[in-house]
Amino acid sequence: MSRLIPPAMIGIIGGGQLGQMMAISAKKSGYRIAVVDPDENCPCASLADEFICAKYDDEEALNRLAKISDVVTYEFENADADLIRKYGAKVPQGHQALRYSQHRLAEKDFARSLGIPCPNYVSIQSENDLHALEDFPIVLKTCRFGYDGKGQWLILSKADIEKHRISFPNDYIAESFVAFTKEISVVCCRFNDGIAVYEPFENRHAQGILREATHPASVSSEIKTQAIEATQKIVEELDYIGVLAVEYFVTDDGILFNEMAPRPHNSAHGTIEGCDYSQFDLHVAAITGQAMIQPKTRFNSKMINLLGQDVEEAQMKWNRLDKQNVFMHLYGKPEARVNRKMGHITVIARSNEALEEIAKPWRTKE
Repeated sequence: MSRLIPPAMIGIIGGGQLGQMMAISAKKSGYRIAVVDPDENCPCASLADEFICAKYDDEEALNRLAKISDVVTYEFENADADLIRKYGAKVPQGHQALRYSQHRLAEKDFARSLGIPCPNYVSIQSENDLHALEDFPIVLKTCRFGYDGKGQWLILSKADIEKHRISFPNDYIAESFVAFTKEISVVCCRFNDGIAVYEPFENRHAQGILREATHPASVSSEIKTQAIEATQKIVEELDYIGVLAVEYFVTDDGILFNEMAPRPHNSAHGTIEGCDYSQFDLHVAAITGQAMIQPKTRFNSKMINLLGQDVEEAQMKWNRLDKQNVFMHLYGKPEARVNRKMGHITVIARSNEALEEIAKPWRTKE
């Protein structure tokens, strides 16, 4: 693709916090922004030069976005893959990564086809399939539309099945429960002329929701190499341009693929303060045809998500605690619902040990 020079227009499908942070990076470089989102008060709306209030699968709205934009990107994996395919090279991320990330079974099959280790898994399409399982515990997941812990159940034994009231007909994937030692993510950005990659992030979840991400992860060089090489293999195979993240379980035997996200990722928000180029800077540079940028880590960082139930306490702390090396980002969402991501705090330091000390008073109740 040819290089797009500011003030070219970048179209964003989705106006949430990821779109907002993409827009901030794009504006910093002189680009204009067009956004499609059904919520006129979405976080990205105030930054948009052109705002189209419409559903994400509104073909007329997306046609208009494509017409007024020089390049189009999406901020989440529930964009309409068929419509994305229609716009071809105008959407450098492409449609194939969307298709895989929208269906957990297809996603695992894809990773396995590349020789990337996965947990044992099997397709579940009926009650008979579910009751035929012999090896427990398992994690049962809907194949589509699951996020932040939704659409999945830990089933400890065959006798445990009934209490979960799994509904059919529906497509599920049953995965062997993984006794992991850590969860990590690798966030990379594929340009036309190479792949930039951050060191892995170490993630901590509660109730399926990411609560903290530490960079760099405290893992062995062998684990880092395995995870980075697997992620590079994925973006190459997809012919993907832009930022893509892959989550892995770390076990005593190595890494296991968990899931991928064809977009900037929550775990890498710490790159805004911790690196010379954030994941959003890289994404904007890649989709506008710039030469590859390999980011450098300036500080170790820890990102702490602020959910709806955390915001009031976090703002009170902000008014009374020492804020040196602490940064708060609030996304401007109008309603602070329980477990809704409303913002994040990033702390920076010269070591992970120092991060822990700075982060202690900023941690949220779980």
